[in-house]
Amino acid sequence: MSQSFEASRRQVLQGLSLGGLTLGGGGIAVARAVGPKAGDFDRRRWWEQDYRIVQTNLREIDALEDPREMARAVKDFGGTAIVSNIGGIVAFYPTRLPLQYKNPFLKNDFVKEMIAACHAEGLVYLGRFDTSKALKSVYDAHPDWFGIYADGAPTEFAGTYQACPNGAWLQDYALKMLREALTAYKPDGVFFNGVGFGVNDYAGRNRGFCVCNNCRTAFRKMYDKDLPKEFTFSDPNYRSYLEFQRRVLDDIFKRMHALADELIPGVPIFRGEDYEFVGRGELQRRVRRPAPEWQYQSGEQIRRAKAQGPGKPFSSTSTAHIDYPWRFVTETPYYHINRFAQMLGNGGRLDLYLMGSLKDQDDQTYLPPLSALFKWEAANSAHYLNTAPAARIGLYDSSANESFTAATPWVGYRNGTTRGAYSMLVDSRLPFQFVQGEAVVSGKTKLADFDVILAPNVVCMSDAEAAALDAFVAAGGLLVTSGMTAGYDEQGHLRTAMPLASSPLASFGEPQKAEGWTLDSARGTLRHSPNPTPIDGFYFGGPVREGSENLIPFIPDIRWGPPEYSYIVPGSKPREAPGLLVRKHGAGHVAHIPFLNEWQYYRDGLLVNQQLLTALVTRYGRPQRFVLEGDGAVELTVMRSGASNTLLHVINYAGQRNGRYDAPPALHGLSIGVAGPAPGQARALVSGVVVQGVTRPGDPGRTWYDLPPVGAFEALLLS
Repeated sequence: MSQSFEASRRQVLQGLSLGGLTLGGGGIAVARAVGPKAGDFDRRRWWEQDYRIVQTNLREIDALEDPREMARAVKDFGGTAIVSNIGGIVAFYPTRLPLQYKNPFLKNDFVKEMIAACHAEGLVYLGRFDTSKALKSVYDAHPDWFGIYADGAPTEFAGTYQACPNGAWLQDYALKMLREALTAYKPDGVFFNGVGFGVNDYAGRNRGFCVCNNCRTAFRKMYDKDLPKEFTFSDPNYRSYLEFQRRVLDDIFKRMHALADELIPGVPIFRGEDYEFVGRGELQRRVRRPAPEWQYQSGEQIRRAKAQGPGKPFSSTSTAHIDYPWRFVTETPYYHINRFAQMLGNGGRLDLYLMGSLKDQDDQTYLPPLSALFKWEAANSAHYLNTAPAARIGLYDSSANESFTAATPWVGYRNGTTRGAYSMLVDSRLPFQFVQGEAVVSGKTKLADFDVILAPNVVCMSDAEAAALDAFVAAGGLLVTSGMTAGYDEQGHLRTAMPLASSPLASFGEPQKAEGWTLDSARGTLRHSPNPTPIDGFYFGGPVREGSENLIPFIPDIRWGPPEYSYIVPGSKPREAPGLLVRKHGAGHVAHIPFLNEWQYYRDGLLVNQQLLTALVTRYGRPQRFVLEGDGAVELTVMRSGASNTLLHVINYAGQRNGRYDAPPALHGLSIGVAGPAPGQARALVSGVVVQGVTRPGDPGRTWYDLPPVGAFEALLLS
């Protein structure tokens, strides 16, 4: 090993320690006392246990490697499961199917040897299929199996062709591949990658949607309609087409599930975030996306998955490489650890995705810190095995709103609004979880478990969702809406009346352009800031229901332009429109912010927009049980752990600057206050120390725990 390489590796490990994630010494010793005993892990029911995945995304040439060495390396790394290739684009076994391309580097039966190696090391083997594409030989034999796009050409990249979900490659041949493989091999799980109505290729080119004869025929059979001429909501057939996509894919995977249940009964087959037993997402950097990368990608993905499938395990695999053209240029360990901290703090499992095997990584410096984290989590497995989100604030969204906001004029604000609300809650240190409208309506999610629901410009909402939210407010909850929440139904049709009976508005009027409008924050009854609150974008008002109160008035419009003219003209009157409405409904309240407060925060990061939300939560919501004090860019999350414990995570973002992730400086002086019954002492799992709880003069109802210096993250266990 070269001197420079060893120096680089040493710097990484030192930096990790300086960042406060010291995983040796007392931390491990304390955790091991309660961790699982050796041999407790049962691979046959792996998804019901605390698993840690390493995905070795194999290249053709990796079939030359020794499977036992690969498995042993993953075990030594701290993993309990491997995702390894079986078939699809390339078969890693001696397939007899004439159209499935067999890996030319096969020496023996790689899949058979890999499964045996994993099981010999006590690891779970998760077989990976990618049937989304096939090689040119298949395309030449059956061009009708593959997508045709608006320009009349297929999507081809690097010699592979995008399969149409309505073509026989996915409708039939994929099931033949699955049957052949699952007859010969018995994996512990099957993971499907990439199957869908592909729009973008690896180069980021938007090809549009498939318009092949298979799609045209299937769509007409299902709806007696032609495919949309324009794949936008301006086309009357587009809504049906979105449902068509879902139904086609659901049918494919329903038949794959049935086949798997026949050949490997009781073994989960899963794909992405749509899952029955266990789910898996992916975290990656994409250089074509606007910079900087969304720093809460990990926590957002886990939270959304938990809202969609309450009580079901989920992992978001942290991609080692930065983007497709540079699959061997890796992220810093600090970025991975920040992602992993968000996963652990929200109930996700550890999951790392790399190209090739562990030993083949050109840059080895990022691996030892991640291995240390995997092993630390293994030692604390008892605390992470049976967790559930316990935050009492819900950030509301729905699949319908995600899909059909594009049918409204407000789609351009959706991304910034959701992320602005997310950022506000993180920056306010208010623990929260996502709430999905469909899960509320189905009964999977109980709104009684929440004190506050934030619905930021959730423009599309069903009558059933509105009724559930009304009941939540009537029972004593606080609902905060903004923008044009519930102004459209669940398919993006404009409403004439407000479906929320609890809302201060009876309906929406015509949205008004609001550039330069300003609220007088220091007046009124909320008084959330001495700084005036700017309003940009649009104002969403309308007829006000009886019993509503305006909490914040406007100031008179300020002339702007040359500095000499930038003042309030004497005698000018303020706008009479309400700046912030609140209305009591039953035992609770609804507050309506009639502008895009969260979108502005995402764009500008102004404290006054954040203070508006926190003031509402403080005044009308039930008191927060957990509060975090002290300086630093940190997030507080809360979960139940086991039958009676609470697990709090403090996540340090101080090492992140735009798209760069360095070792975060250790943060000193942080304290967590717990209202109500609390243990006399708590355990800081990362630091490996016991923290004594104390009360403060004048605050007898809260127990305070002074944290040791917090590096990448800290986990505080309250028993």
